[in-house]
Amino acid sequence: MLLLLFVLILSTTFSAAEPGGNGDGLRDMQCGGACHGDASQNASSLLTLSIEFPEYVWVGQPTEVSVEIGGVNAAHDEHLIGLFLLSSTNANGDTPLDDGWEILSDGQGGSGNYVEMTTSSNQATIEQTWVLRANEVGTKTLFASVHHGDSSGPSEGRPFFGVSQGFAVTIDPVPENLARLHDDFTPVTSREVGDELSMTVHTTYANAVEIEWRTEDGAVMQAVVNSTAPDYWQFTLPATLTPSIIEWRAILSGEGPSQTTPWFVLGSQITPEPVNEMPIYLQGFAMGLLLFGAVLLLQKQSTHPEEAMKIYDETSTIEAIESNQTSEQTPPSVAPLPEDGLPPGWTEEQWQWYGHEYLAGTYGGDGQ
Repeated sequence: MLLLLFVLILSTTFSAAEPGGNGDGLRDMQCGGACHGDASQNASSLLTLSIEFPEYVWVGQPTEVSVEIGGVNAAHDEHLIGLFLLSSTNANGDTPLDDGWEILSDGQGGSGNYVEMTTSSNQATIEQTWVLRANEVGTKTLFASVHHGDSSGPSEGRPFFGVSQGFAVTIDPVPENLARLHDDFTPVTSREVGDELSMTVHTTYANAVEIEWRTEDGAVMQAVVNSTAPDYWQFTLPATLTPSIIEWRAILSGEGPSQTTPWFVLGSQITPEPVNEMPIYLQGFAMGLLLFGAVLLLQKQSTHPEEAMKIYDETSTIEAIESNQTSEQTPPSVAPLPEDGLPPGWTEEQWQWYGHEYLAGTYGGDGQ
């Protein structure tokens, strides 16, 4: 058992960073330390971060926000990078949602502010794009934050953390008669592998809608668009055979200014089969029984054989019981027979036990 514990201890990692990552999602910046390593052990990342967005960002309309990470192949030897899009550096309550943004797409088939990306040795920069929608006119600030590990050098195994400067984004009112998506439009971000997706787009001030779509490595193609009702347009995106993403965008035109939406990302994924928990419970029960049996075996082996014999040796008790039983069953001394022999109807055995009483007159004798 000691050898097994020693092997288990040696098989664990002593790294402060978590090389496997934690998956995409909606997270505060504090997760850069708390979720991926001890914040007190953080080292400063040498990666550079910049944020780009369109010249005009209109309230209630989707807008594309891109984060560029530089120095990927030179600053560190990392293979997985976690990237945050933030509204502040408070480390808590700092997601874009906390500052009036809505995240329509995270560029990976989800709608969170945190994504994880793998890198290769020939990449100098990485670009990640979100699609946001602001709910009010004014100026908002966006930050990018990065964390990763380092598999070589003096800081090997430590979590590296970095944050960009603040980038101010001005949200303007929507131009009059701008052909645009309706404020209630929310794109679908995921579907099952092998399923087509029929999608309806609700627009405002749009007389015509074109839909373009593309795969990760493919050319831009046109989708057939049908008007199902005033300001409602329907199109279908083809199915994929493997987990992958398709990007699509709408080109809206009308009497006022035209508009081309950002690229929306639609991820195709395979939903994992539900796990049958019963075998796990049975296995745990079996392991518990095995452990219980091992404890009993060790306890039994720890008792000295001579002590066990003394504990269960009841010879003296048995002998005393047998002696009492023998004394109780031994008849008393036999009374002398009368001159006429055994009384009528008596047997020798009865006389052995009750002859004295007969002679004493118990059974009508004369006492002789």
